[in-house]
Amino acid sequence: MKTLLYATDCTQTTRTALKYAYRLSKVLKANLHVVHVYDLQAFATTSVRSRAVLEKNYSLDQYKVLESYCKENLENEFGAKKVYFHVERDESISKAILATAQRINADLVMVGVKNSKTLRGFFSGNIADYLMKNLECPLLILPDEFHYHGLSTLLYATDFETSDIYAIENLVELAEPYGALIKVMHVHREREYDADEKMEAFKKSVTERVAYPEIIFSVEWADDVESGIHNSIEEEMPEILVMMEREHPSFFAKLFRKDMVETMENEIAIPLLVFNKKSVQGKLIEASDDALFLQWI
Repeated sequence: MKTLLYATDCTQTTRTALKYAYRLSKVLKANLHVVHVYDLQAFATTSVRSRAVLEKNYSLDQYKVLESYCKENLENEFGAKKVYFHVERDESISKAILATAQRINADLVMVGVKNSKTLRGFFSGNIADYLMKNLECPLLILPDEFHYHGLSTLLYATDFETSDIYAIENLVELAEPYGALIKVMHVHREREYDADEKMEAFKKSVTERVAYPEIIFSVEWADDVESGIHNSIEEEMPEILVMMEREHPSFFAKLFRKDMVETMENEIAIPLLVFNKKSVQGKLIEASDDALFLQWI
């Protein structure tokens, strides 16, 4: 991961997320880009300045706001590594973040959990939900006031798909600089009698393609996936939960089944790293000519 993008609204509730992004970029030796999206306020029609001049000045003001915000909240750390600033004017925060990520070819995008108590948060909709469904790179969702403490354990929830193997392969880029453990787990429900066999086959496929030694595999029993993941978080105390944003195959499946990623995003108190399955599938098809590998997709 060489290019990281962190999106901020420059409020005090996101200051710990800014520090998290900055410190993560230092360990990964990655370029950190910080984007702030703004929407123009209504200008008085009696102003002697042209609207174009007012818009330009407002953009410059927002750039200064972003720079000052980073300098103030990073305190003595600011200046230890270069930070690239972006200010974008757009009515849609989500689309502006996505466009910025595409323009800089981001390897990871980081956002805070939406603050529904603010008017902007209420009217903009759930930014993270939009991004996790449209980004080509992984999305790291950071809870409010979550402090950076490095990485020692990453918990990956698998459904035994080839897209999971690709995600684990990419996850190594995040884990390796820390020497962190990647625990790959699958929640076993009562109707899944062959979960252990599936995990063994999945483990074999992963170890054949991923050389990182700090990966372990387990099957956890639970009444449902959500409680199984919660139990694993309590037992393992990981710094990040990793999941695949999976599209359900039919309208009725979407209607009657909760989206697990969205559920966990709202309920867990640790960062959530999300891979987009549709994007992963596209990259696998482009990059692989291994028919056996592709048949898992």
